[in-house]
Amino acid sequence: MDAAHAGLGATMEASLKCYRCGHKNQDQAFCGSCGWPLALNEYLSKSVKEQIGLAVRDRDVLETESSIRVFERAWGWVKIVMGISAALLAILGGGVVWKVSDWRSSVDSAKQAVTDTSNAARKQIEEVSSRSAEDITKTASNANQAIQDASTNAERQSNELKKAASQTKREMLQERLSLRNDVETSRSQLQAADKLEPEMTAMSHQLAQATSEIQAQQKVISSSEDFVKSVFSSHTVDFFWVGQGPDKRYAVLPPPAGGKQTAVFLLLRSTPIPETLQLQFHIFTQPQNSYFRVAHNLVIFFWADPPDNLKQQQLSVAYFPDSGDKELIQSLEMHDGRVFADGEPLPKFNQPDPDFKGSKWIHLEAPAK
Repeated sequence: MDAAHAGLGATMEASLKCYRCGHKNQDQAFCGSCGWPLALNEYLSKSVKEQIGLAVRDRDVLETESSIRVFERAWGWVKIVMGISAALLAILGGGVVWKVSDWRSSVDSAKQAVTDTSNAARKQIEEVSSRSAEDITKTASNANQAIQDASTNAERQSNELKKAASQTKREMLQERLSLRNDVETSRSQLQAADKLEPEMTAMSHQLAQATSEIQAQQKVISSSEDFVKSVFSSHTVDFFWVGQGPDKRYAVLPPPAGGKQTAVFLLLRSTPIPETLQLQFHIFTQPQNSYFRVAHNLVIFFWADPPDNLKQQQLSVAYFPDSGDKELIQSLEMHDGRVFADGEPLPKFNQPDPDFKGSKWIHLEAPAK
C-alpha cells in the first residue's frame, strides 16, 4: 500500500501544470515557459503583487503627467505675462502711472488664469487619483476574487485527489484481500492434493490390478457359452452304497436307545459350496434341513428310518465344488461308538455327547463365566 501511495505521489510530482500559462513541467519550482512559480501560494502572492504594482504605477504616472502639464501651462502664462509686461514698459515708458492700473489688471487676470488653471489641474489630478484608487480597489477586489476562486479550485482539486487516493486505497486493499484469499485457497488445494496423492497412487495400483483381473476373466468368459460351460462343467455328483466299499468314505452312527435318528457321515471328493448341496436317496430328494456340511468335504445326513434301510438303495450328493478350499479330509473310521476323521474325533450329533472336547475339525467354544 505504501508503494502505491509513493507511486501516486511520484506521478503528481512528476507533472506540474502552470496556473498562469498551462504549460506542463517536470519536478521544478518555476514554469519553464513563462517563469512563474508553480506552487499555488507563490503563484497567488505574485499575481496580487503584480496587480497592485500595476495599479500604483498607473496612479504615479498620472499624477506625474498632470503635474508636468500644470507646470507647463503655468510657465506659459508666466512667460506671456512677462512678455506683456515688457511690451507695456517699452511702449508706455512715459505713461507708467496711467497704465499701472491696466498692468495690474493684466497681472491680476494672469494670476487669476494661473489660479484657475492650477485649480483645474488640481481637480483633474484629484479625479485621476480618485479613479486610480477605484481602479486599485477594483483590482484588489478582483485579485481577492481570483484568490478565492483559485483557493476554491485548489480545495476542490485537493478533495478530488483525496477521494481518488481513498478510492485507489480501497481498491488496492480489496485486490490484496482477494489475492490473499486466492493464495490461501490454492494452498489448501495443494495440501489436499498432497494428501490425496498416496491414496490416488494406491487406487491406481488397485485399478490396474482390477483391470488385469477383469481382462483375465474376460478371456475366461469371452462368450456366454464359455461361461455356462465353465460353471456347469464343474457340477459334481458323489454316490454312496452303504454296506459296500469303499467304507472309508462314509460312517453310520446308529441312534441311541430310545432314539430314532441315524447320523450318516459322508466324505465328498471336494469341498461343496453349502448352498448348492442336494442329497437324494434313490430318486427321493431329502429335505434340506436333514443334511449340512460339517467341515471342509464332510457332510452329515440324519436318517429317520431304520439304519438297515440305507442298504437298499444308493445315496447321491450333488453340488458345485469350492475350488478355493484345498484342505480335504481323507478318510473316516469308527471306534468305540465314535466317528473319527483322519484320526480326529467327531461329535455324536444324534445324541448327548459330554465326552467330546473338540478336535481339529470342530472347535468348541469355552462356556461363558
